Amino acid sequence: MGKIRLRTWRRLVLILFAAVFAAIVYRWISLERLQRFAPVEVSETLTPKPTATRPPVTTGNLDTAKLFNGITFHSTVETTPGADAATERIQPESYVLDLKLLARVPSPNKTIDQLAKVSPQLPTLLPGLASMLSRDPVSPLFAQLYDTKVRMLRENLGRLDLLLSRHNFFDCETVLQLQHPETHRKALLLQAEMDVDADGSDSDRLPAGSGAPANFKPATSYRWEKKTDEPNPYLAGTEQRLKRVEDEYALAGTAPARKRELRNAI
Repeated sequence: MGKIRLRTWRRLVLILFAAVFAAIVYRWISLERLQRFAPVEVSETLTPKPTATRPPVTTGNLDTAKLFNGITFHSTVETTPGADAATERIQPESYVLDLKLLARVPSPNKTIDQLAKVSPQLPTLLPGLASMLSRDPVSPLFAQLYDTKVRMLRENLGRLDLLLSRHNFFDCETVLQLQHPETHRKALLLQAEMDVDADGSDSDRLPAGSGAPANFKPATSYRWEKKTDEPNPYLAGTEQRLKRVEDEYALAGTAPARKRELRNAI
């Protein structure tokens, strides 16, 4: 009876072991089939969009203003694609400011009506002016004057602080050659606006001033009669500068070139 039970247990263990082994083999075969016949997953790869490496072109008027001398200016910034920064940094034309001044040269006044538009009392002050005007009375000096102004603009274009102001560019209305019909005597008529110098150079009328304006003159006119004992406020400083120049000029060690400069200053 004991031998039968032992054999039975052995058979049961063997059967269980065979069943477990068969299950393992079956599971392995199933996984192999699934991996072999499984559908291939297609992954969609998105192509990245190219990134712009250069800034877009920027155009258009960005600002409109007026300089201190009355010149209206328009500023524009324009960019174009270029090479790498190291290359562009050493290229003179990669970072440029162009200055272009547009100026309208005025036409001279030729007739009585044109002259009276600026100076309404002129026909009354000069009643015979109309008879002294020829068919083409404009003097060549008018063209020469504005040629000189244009030349000054070209020479000083790089220095905005030295450019003629709007008022000074358009200050001359005309220059006319006159001739009396009876006496044939000639005269020159110049119609223009004038700046008045009142910067304190007259000690009687304005004894103090800053001396800062560009058109300042230490002495306006020596023909004005002196009315007080007040000296010119700029006389003392001028005398001190003159004394220093004379002392340096008198030194034996002063170079000849420097002496020429000092002599011109004296």
